Amino acid sequence: MLKPILWPVLIPFLLFAIGLGSIMPVLVLGALSLGSTQAFAAAIVGIMGAVSLAATVPAGILIDRLGDFRAMFVATAAAVIVLGAIITAFIWDSPYSLAVYTIALMVFGPVSDVWSLARQAVVAEVMPAADLAKAMTALGGTQRVGNLLGPMIGAGLMLVFPIWSVFALAGLAAIAAIVIMALPIARIPGFDDRQQRAEAAHPPAAAGGRGPKSGRDRRPPLDVHWRSVVLVGITIITLAAARAAQPVVIQLWGVEIGLHKSSISLVIAFGAGLELIVMFLGAYIKDHLGRIATLVACLTIFGSGFIIMRTLPELSGMVIAAAVMAFGNGLGAGVNMTIGADLSPAVGRPRFLGIWAIFNNGGKLGGPTLLSLIITVTSLPFGVLFPGLLALAGAVWILVWARAIDLPGRRGRLSPRRRSGKPPKD
Repeated sequence: MLKPILWPVLIPFLLFAIGLGSIMPVLVLGALSLGSTQAFAAAIVGIMGAVSLAATVPAGILIDRLGDFRAMFVATAAAVIVLGAIITAFIWDSPYSLAVYTIALMVFGPVSDVWSLARQAVVAEVMPAADLAKAMTALGGTQRVGNLLGPMIGAGLMLVFPIWSVFALAGLAAIAAIVIMALPIARIPGFDDRQQRAEAAHPPAAAGGRGPKSGRDRRPPLDVHWRSVVLVGITIITLAAARAAQPVVIQLWGVEIGLHKSSISLVIAFGAGLELIVMFLGAYIKDHLGRIATLVACLTIFGSGFIIMRTLPELSGMVIAAAVMAFGNGLGAGVNMTIGADLSPAVGRPRFLGIWAIFNNGGKLGGPTLLSLIITVTSLPFGVLFPGLLALAGAVWILVWARAIDLPGRRGRLSPRRRSGKPPKD
């Protein structure tokens, strides 16, 4: 089932994800090693999130103009250049090294977003509707494998080599991804022809009878049911915020209850490994019970884990909570990408996915920010509960608006209105 996207998307993305997973734990450490203050080093990660959020829509427009697969190739090449600049900043002992490092990271965020949106658009274009949920789950699982293997390989490298070796690993992984995408085996038969036929079926002049303007073709407006997008997007924000806050909560609460750093790391690794197992069940649920059922199960179980963590403030409670959160989060592997593909139009899909990614990126930026504010204003114990309560609120929201959103239900079947091509009425 995954053969059409194995070499063009999954294998290159696995390499890219391993590289990305290896550098994420050392971004702050890298800034500190270049002479940054602790406050600025912590702020770099937040600034990266803000830049990614601002660049989300332009990234979608860029992919729409370059083409999905070509955008993946260009983004990977750009990542190699950016990682090379970061390595230079470490080797080049200069007062400007920290500035080069910071600027490179600000560029790396949008580059990574282009890669992510482009591979999602390729999968949505290539895979049939019956296999779409499984394919998107495979993408989410590939990301999780990278998040597990990347830090482990990076940790081993830093035992022998300087910290910049981790960025070199990411660069080599990106180069390997470029090589694979350039191989004949990575070509998708008929992919370019399908995109050209879709564009020909909806020429720019068909958009309200408007033709070229100032010598440039105007692209047609996106044929999207925006009410559904916003309603389900609110739930995606709660899921992304809870996911982004999870590692912060585990680390802070682990220290609070007196766990050793190694114990905290093992708890996180245990959860990551369990997610990889559960994601296959999540793919089954998305196809057989529907997207709404998957979101509700994911958010409810995932949110319950935070409540368990607060209720059982000891190592055994942490392990149980991590298992519950991993089970819920694993069920939701790829659900955001699947729903984005469900809602996206045939023409202008990359542009739409760029807009759709705002909800996820906004949650990733807002989750840790709100958590920090709540801990400052109230207390850490309530801060531990907050992501769980947010996830449960997201589950309630999607249940209330399920009929209005009208996502594919059992076995991926669309409602009669969507099968006829007519969006539900506002």
